[in-house]
Amino acid sequence: MNGPDKGIHTADTRTMPAVQAALDQAAAVFLRQVHEVNPHVQSDSVEKAYRFSWNAHRNQVRKSGEPFLSHPVAVALILAEQRLDAITIAAGLLHDVLEDTPITREELGREFGEQILLLVDGVTKIQKLEMKSHEERQAETYRKMLLSMAQDIRVIVIKFADRLHNLRTLRYLSVEKVKAIAGETLDIYAPLAHRLGMARMKWELEDLAFKHLHPAEFKNIVSKVVGSRHERERQIESFAGPLRERLKSEGVEATVIGRPKHFYSIYQKMKLYNKSFEEIYDLLAIRVITNNIRDCYGALGVVHSLWKPVQDRFKDYLSTPKTNGYQSLHTTVVGEKGAIAEIQIRTWEMNQVAEDGIAAHWLYKDGEGAAISRDDKALVWLKNLIEWQKDLTDSTEFFEFFKIDLFDAEIFVFTPKGDLISLPKGATVLDFAFAVHTDLGLHCIGGKLDGKLESLGTALRSGSTVEVLHSASRNPTIDWLQYIKTPKARSSVRRWLRTSEKRESLELGRNIVRTNYAKLHMRTPITDHTSELLQALGIGSLDRLYEQVGSGELPVARIMEHFQSRKEKKPIHVNVMSRLARTFAAKQPGVVVGDTDNVMVRFAKCCNPIPGDQITGFVTRGRGIAVHRKDCPNVGLFADSEERRIDVSWKSREDKRYVVSLEVVAHDRPGLLHELTGVFANFGADVLEATVTTANDQAHDVFRVGIQNRNQLKQITERMRKLKGVEKVLRSKGGSSGL
Repeated sequence: MNGPDKGIHTADTRTMPAVQAALDQAAAVFLRQVHEVNPHVQSDSVEKAYRFSWNAHRNQVRKSGEPFLSHPVAVALILAEQRLDAITIAAGLLHDVLEDTPITREELGREFGEQILLLVDGVTKIQKLEMKSHEERQAETYRKMLLSMAQDIRVIVIKFADRLHNLRTLRYLSVEKVKAIAGETLDIYAPLAHRLGMARMKWELEDLAFKHLHPAEFKNIVSKVVGSRHERERQIESFAGPLRERLKSEGVEATVIGRPKHFYSIYQKMKLYNKSFEEIYDLLAIRVITNNIRDCYGALGVVHSLWKPVQDRFKDYLSTPKTNGYQSLHTTVVGEKGAIAEIQIRTWEMNQVAEDGIAAHWLYKDGEGAAISRDDKALVWLKNLIEWQKDLTDSTEFFEFFKIDLFDAEIFVFTPKGDLISLPKGATVLDFAFAVHTDLGLHCIGGKLDGKLESLGTALRSGSTVEVLHSASRNPTIDWLQYIKTPKARSSVRRWLRTSEKRESLELGRNIVRTNYAKLHMRTPITDHTSELLQALGIGSLDRLYEQVGSGELPVARIMEHFQSRKEKKPIHVNVMSRLARTFAAKQPGVVVGDTDNVMVRFAKCCNPIPGDQITGFVTRGRGIAVHRKDCPNVGLFADSEERRIDVSWKSREDKRYVVSLEVVAHDRPGLLHELTGVFANFGADVLEATVTTANDQAHDVFRVGIQNRNQLKQITERMRKLKGVEKVLRSKGGSSGL
């Protein structure tokens, strides 16, 4: 329980006889209550936990003014009603001591052992979450729950009990806090209770949250359910009475009970179908509980002999259980005067599982604790979900994805061999392929749905037989994510895409680094220097370095600076110095000024002209002739200084190369980077550096390349624009220079 105003004080009750007597009496009353609902529980550890919690919380109070101990006691009694073991009930009594008292993990572990410490610590970690946004908080709450549940499923059962008692006592909190807790219950706890098969817990969580979130609607439905009680009881008996008599005459031993649907389910149907309370026809549920499966089907025959079944409302969850372990026969029938009732038929064991879910699986062994099969459907689901969520790093996506897995109804489809596979409603051919086998999904090209060819994104129908078509040459694309409803499929596709992008970045980075290294004319191979380079940059491997360069995360210039600083410096001959000086002072190769090429020129950085561009020159003060493209925006700055303009032209020279920056905007997809760099290679251009960024399925790539002339650049850009998904290819205003 978070947020009560309290002072903390721990007293030694051994020196206070009156306090000790009160504690003894309170502990006896509590143990008597526990044994009334759960006589199997061994009381030693439970009594010890009660006394420890009483002492730890003794000077704390809740918002209501009640002693704080009333909350852990109520939680423990809820767990006892669920017929859970002594360890879980003890942990329920202690679930707030780490968060709300000075008790440490070490103290708790010494007193009660690792099992109880694990349970209390797991509940505490869930309660301490504080996220930046509503969505992030919900997503991370789910993640924390998954990890805690993976260690011991009883963590979430304790948290359910904690939340249930908080909902029963919310009236003492602020309106904003009440709305937040009730909303979180409907978003997280009730669906998770449903996923674990705990129907009774789910119903009460939903009805209490509904009461606090929508008090007017709740009051209206309750008043109408209560007001129609006599009529409802008459309708229930109109079904239950004849059914009991016919079952008895047919020799089918069964118990028949009736009840109205719970309030929140009625509200949901009113919203879903946009109908009033009076227009919702199936407000009644009749339950038939038998001793064995054979009698279940016998009872079904009796039901259908008495009343007409509603088409498409029959479900056989005996032969095909739900993924939360639920088993039952469902049929909806029409009685006298058009009255409609849903009838559920199942065994006593199935009924216990339907109401208590995961809690119904605990087996007692001399009261020493609980055991649960690792093959239980809820635990298999949990294990798979924990594995799949690792690939979902975005909180919003994870939350939406998890809601699909929790809320959506199930469909059942068959493989060609007759194997049954359960998928969420709306699942596609692609989801089915991954459910059968990951490799089959990665190479899926479509499927046959009851013998008819269908595409990857075709939604499946319950009862259909699906055959997957695949090809070894087919691989996932980012577009596949729009066809996917299941966590396994999404996780597998994302993992493949990341691996593919990593390979492409590594290849591109290797080419960029080796090309630039060759230009340094080093005497030794690059591998002689990589160990020192990796240490200097703090990178673990050469492949990782190449990958960072290829993805744009690491500029190649940093690597070249490292090599350049270690390049062997040789004495420069006087003749060489003289030649270099004349080259710098005299001219820039490739440009003719007037009728001569023996003039110092420089290319303007604002427009970076290359051979083939129309150019013009301007005389500068002390820096020779500045060469601009004629369409350069800065040319207009010289409009008042026409006397400084001078004619310049390109001199034909095939071995001259220029650096140009190209920006490519495209829809991101696997293989795009490889195709773009292939265009450069095909037209003889060298990729010197690349920066690759992706956001919202859009790629923005910037390449610095060495080219010979404008015609070569034109061929490259025209070819790139024809690639699939490419939206724009633009020549950058900056970054070009002569080589």
